[in-house]
Amino acid sequence: LPIYQRAAYDGYGSCPLTVERGKIVLAEFGFGGRLLPSFPKWFIDSQRPSRLAWILKERILPPIYWWAMLKGREWLAKPIKLDSDK
Repeated sequence: LPIYQRAAYDGYGSCPLTVERGKIVLAEFGFGGRLLPSFPKWFIDSQRPSRLAWILKERILPPIYWWAMLKGREWLAKPIKLDSDK
């Protein structure tokens, strides 16, 4: 029989906020509004509008979402084992 582990969700959410044509703020946060950026600040600063974030939202993330994540091929999200599972 397979062994099932409990996993926890940290509340991660991502909202691309359009602030002007061609620029967005890629707001990434967790429970309680805690910032949880997934990109290094030098690449995409989640507190400032950027063209690179727009390109990511417009061209790169949709194929990843439709052709990978929805088919269960999410390689970046792994369950975190809880301490109570020892």
